Amino acid sequence: MDAAALAAGPLARARKQAALLARIAAEGPIAVEALGGASEPLRQLAARGWIELFDQPLDAAPAIPLGLADGEAAPPPLSPEQESALGAIAAAVHAPRSERFLLHGVTGSGKTEVYLRAIAETLAAGRQALVLVPEITLTHQLVARLAARFGERVAVLHSQLRPGERIAEWRSLLGGRTRIAVGARSALFAPLDELGLIVMDEEHEPSYKNEEGFRYHARDLAVRRAELARCPLVLGSATPALESRFAAERGELRLLALPHRIGGRPLPAVEIVDLEKERATLPRGRRLVLSRALHRAVQDTLADGGQAILFLNRRGFSTRIFCFDCGHAERCKHCDISLVFHAAEHKLRCHYCQYEIDPPETCSKCGAPDTALLGIGTERLVEEVRRRFPDARIERLDRDTASRRGETERVLAALAGGTVDIVIGTQMIAKGHHFPGVRLVGVVSADQSLHFPDFRAAERTFQLLTQVAGRAGRGGAPGRVVIQTFVPDHYAIRPVREHDYERFYRAELEHRRALGYPPFGRIVHVVASGPEETATALVAERLAERARDAGRTGDGDGDPRRFDVLGPGPSPIARLRDRFRFQILIKGDDAPRVLEAGRALAVLAHGRDLGDVRIQVDPNPVNML
Repeated sequence: MDAAALAAGPLARARKQAALLARIAAEGPIAVEALGGASEPLRQLAARGWIELFDQPLDAAPAIPLGLADGEAAPPPLSPEQESALGAIAAAVHAPRSERFLLHGVTGSGKTEVYLRAIAETLAAGRQALVLVPEITLTHQLVARLAARFGERVAVLHSQLRPGERIAEWRSLLGGRTRIAVGARSALFAPLDELGLIVMDEEHEPSYKNEEGFRYHARDLAVRRAELARCPLVLGSATPALESRFAAERGELRLLALPHRIGGRPLPAVEIVDLEKERATLPRGRRLVLSRALHRAVQDTLADGGQAILFLNRRGFSTRIFCFDCGHAERCKHCDISLVFHAAEHKLRCHYCQYEIDPPETCSKCGAPDTALLGIGTERLVEEVRRRFPDARIERLDRDTASRRGETERVLAALAGGTVDIVIGTQMIAKGHHFPGVRLVGVVSADQSLHFPDFRAAERTFQLLTQVAGRAGRGGAPGRVVIQTFVPDHYAIRPVREHDYERFYRAELEHRRALGYPPFGRIVHVVASGPEETATALVAERLAERARDAGRTGDGDGDPRRFDVLGPGPSPIARLRDRFRFQILIKGDDAPRVLEAGRALAVLAHGRDLGDVRIQVDPNPVNML
């Protein structure tokens, strides 16, 4: 009797057993640990003879993609700057002592080699090492290099592992068989009893902040874990977070500088294209995707046998369907956000709640047939590039393609192996990767992140552009970067041309100082969300008043320090998953006072008189949307 017949017959009233049996029948042998709390249904199914329980080794650790490794026979010689940085870190490893380092090196300066040598020192001291990366895609190449250098003693920890794989990795770390762990932010909780080094690569990345459930920033927890383990913490980046760099200036972090690319290789030449001027040369109504400069650069690169990366931080085919008669754009019925057209599935989809519909034949508001696809995503860019360069081998890498298991590794291996000419992608390809064959990087639209309603918008734009530019020219041939923008003289874009972090850092620091934003002030971000707009707004008003009351301590006694409660007002995304959202921002240069106001609201968040309204209080916000 098969699982379906059993579910309809003997198991008709035993729904848990029926569901479990159906899953086992569909998936085949499965680890008991992967079934969570299903021990009693399993026991009952086994007692009836419908399943068999047996012992076998857990799934092996995930395969290490050695095809992405450099395949170096021996470690390369270190530059004097690398030697100096390694010496400082190694001294802290062997002491042992908890010390925080900021390894600030330009792209291609050999930060990863410093990490590898520091890990070797840690293993020699009989301790374990933890390496954190901001994106799962970055684990592939790093794990390959670690495996090539140290053998199979590498545990990989991230959310895409199968349950059996995750259990196997944890057990290998617990037993001490594995001495190195690599993973995204959740790897911070790995069972490393002999921890001797923590490396946090691309420390500036916002993805190190966990925004759901238990809110934490991996950098803060890494500091605490390093203190408890009495081991050094190395924060590495070509574009350090403003707060990290400022902390280094104040002596809270020890700055280690790698100002030059290894081997004396030059940083890529950067050309900035003014799209306003470029558009003026086109016939009226013609869509501008690739400027003449970027088209020629791709053409020259392909003719020379090089590879190109085209960066566009927006997936999908088109950003919205727009009506020319009434100005309506098709929006998600659950979120206050435009639907994005995905050509492959011929669907309009919300990137927040995944709601999707078929594209309407006419405007859903006024019925007019005169609608058009506006904006451009990675799918549309692939179509345009294929039209212009029909003989080129083209791949796309974004969240949509990466959702297919093994697709990310396949595309990156193709780029490393030279079997692809052009890779088009989002920020997944913008940082951390080392592909010597990439000679050209083209940024199709540099302005997207610049206009976000977030005080870090300029910083993130500069970081993203600098990081993606750094993928070019890492091999023997010089690199070239073409950046398309409507604001070529913006202080976040102009310094990218000279790879001038210091110029941007000083300019942004003055903006932050004038407005009292971190690192000169502390902020707490509060969001009230609920299914009823009016009720949610009233709760937000109560929260704002409570914050003002909590912050009045010290008023009237001549305290000159700034304390402000801004709002409440609608969040930039005013409705998300059928919940209306209002935000409050508490800010000031008196950190204890700001935090006390935040704590007062956190207490209210657990009150019973809020109805269906939820309160989120974030004392270290990264995402202000």
